[in-house]
Amino acid sequence: MSSINSGNISQVAHQDASRYGGGQVNLKDISEADARKLMSEEHKALGYRPPPGSLASQAQAVVAKHESEHAEEHNLTVEEEKLRQAALADAERIKQQRGEAGVAANIDLNAIGEAEARKLMSDEHKALGFRPPPGSLASEAQAAAAKHPDASAGVDRTILAKAALEDATHIAAGSQKGLDVRNVGEAEARKLMSEEHRALGYRPPPDSLAAKAQAEAAKHPDASAGVDAATLAQAALQDAARIAAERGQVPSATDPAEQLNLNTISAPEAHALQSEEHKTLGYRPPAGSAAAQAQSAVDKRAQEPVTKELAASLESQEHKARGHLPESGTIAPTAQSLADKNAQDGGNRTLGDVGL
Repeated sequence: MSSINSGNISQVAHQDASRYGGGQVNLKDISEADARKLMSEEHKALGYRPPPGSLASQAQAVVAKHESEHAEEHNLTVEEEKLRQAALADAERIKQQRGEAGVAANIDLNAIGEAEARKLMSDEHKALGFRPPPGSLASEAQAAAAKHPDASAGVDRTILAKAALEDATHIAAGSQKGLDVRNVGEAEARKLMSEEHRALGYRPPPDSLAAKAQAEAAKHPDASAGVDAATLAQAALQDAARIAAERGQVPSATDPAEQLNLNTISAPEAHALQSEEHKTLGYRPPAGSAAAQAQSAVDKRAQEPVTKELAASLESQEHKARGHLPESGTIAPTAQSLADKNAQDGGNRTLGDVGL
């Protein structure tokens, strides 16, 4: 028994998982040492202990529950740089969600001197693992300090270090979101086109990431850039947001959960979404995820006796989405049958009683 949501489950799971860094680190493969490293790096990037729902917090829970086959190993099983980048990206996600203002914006480059610029460059280089690129805080600071090397902005070294780490986090997160389409194959290009088309609500224009990917894939259709579905979905969503912003529009699917009707989603669909997103993330989807929202909607509805009003609402929403009356066996007709029985005998039957 399903609703109109059934066709979107897999896609929403991958898109939503990409918001949490899905595809970067599979928590089912991590060791105790990996979990410690993630906690250390994410703590350092945030400036406070990573909260519940963070990658580091999820990693510790997986190890504590022995849900990873390497849970008791005391050596790193994932590349240290991969762990660091994943922690930086998740810290950036948390900062954006919380709307936290950074210290980098408070560094006055017009007053910064050579010693302070050198400190920023050293700390940001160390955090990134490579020389900060043009446009980075450290690079801008060096250019500014060259004009007044003996000046001083009077910023404490601890604040400089935090600003450097914050800017490195932005750069690292941004580099992960980028996608080099030169090596993509036909299947990957098709996935990008599908995701970006859905996000925009119309076919991506010639300057879109999806269109460029298709042009490149035509040169080597059987190639592969080795990019997972979650990363492709995230790249498509970001490019759709860019195009929409340039055109003064709003993307049609900025939040993956918006592609679902949580009023009509069935219990089997919520379970499938949870399973798919769990598999993509490598850990249980956190609170606020599409999977968590879907399960919450199903659990709440399972406590409510089906009335004729509820059944009529479900049928109306499904009818509108499908363009025709819902088929027998789907959630709306089932709800109507339960409502009729409840009306006849004063029963309290719920959709939860029939597994929906």
